[in-house]
Amino acid sequence: MSGNGKISEIELFDYISTLKEVDAWESAMLLYNSALKQMETKVEILSDEFKHAQKYNPIEYVKARIKKPESIVEKLRRYGYSDSIENMIRYVNDIAGLRITCSFTSDIYRLAEMIGSQDDITVLSVKDYIETPKSSGYRSFHMIVSVPVFLSDKVVDTKVEVQIRTIAMDFWASLEHKIQYKFNGRVPDHIRMDLWECSDIVNMLDNKMLSLNEAVNRAQAENSDEHANENDNVDNDIRERQERIKLKAELKSKSQEAEKSASKEDGVKTA
Repeated sequence: MSGNGKISEIELFDYISTLKEVDAWESAMLLYNSALKQMETKVEILSDEFKHAQKYNPIEYVKARIKKPESIVEKLRRYGYSDSIENMIRYVNDIAGLRITCSFTSDIYRLAEMIGSQDDITVLSVKDYIETPKSSGYRSFHMIVSVPVFLSDKVVDTKVEVQIRTIAMDFWASLEHKIQYKFNGRVPDHIRMDLWECSDIVNMLDNKMLSLNEAVNRAQAENSDEHANENDNVDNDIRERQERIKLKAELKSKSQEAEKSASKEDGVKTA
């Protein structure tokens, strides 16, 4: 701690640069894992809130992962950097990754706004591959965020990549990744064109399902209003029937009293 009792806040790169190489690797992985756990918890809380406080939960499922060392090295070399821990921290932004899968495209932007508006999260960059897909046809919404990891004597800002996509986008991305792996990244042109065509179909499907969901919501709202009106009409009918029953009972009671009175008078006259 600093002399004034406050925990100092530093960037991950500055913190790691003060450590030995072995300690630096272990410390970096500790921090990335900790940052990822925080993001998982934040999304889990949002999901719980949707389940209990609202009628609709846009989160279908969440997947978290830490990038494997060989994948980190491969990415650094692909970018033209040596495989050092400092370069890993500086240039590889997706070491800690969180993928959120939603039902509809509108849910993606809604969740992204909720995550980005949290006070302890800093949004470092955003890439909207839904609005502008990759050349492969890949569609998703990516955010690089920084979250504070509280250690015993300092706070270290650590990066996490958040991917948000629909079920259909996730299905396409999973299959595309397997195809890329089989061809070692060199997919034949005719297959790439088919993948792009499938990406367009997925996009049309997402748009159609979103429109369908909006139509369902409108229909439910209209049915709810009609049901409310029906309930009002039923209540009015019940009240009218109750009034008629009361009126009939009063008339019957008066009629009976009149008959009794007439009967008494007839008895007196006879006597």
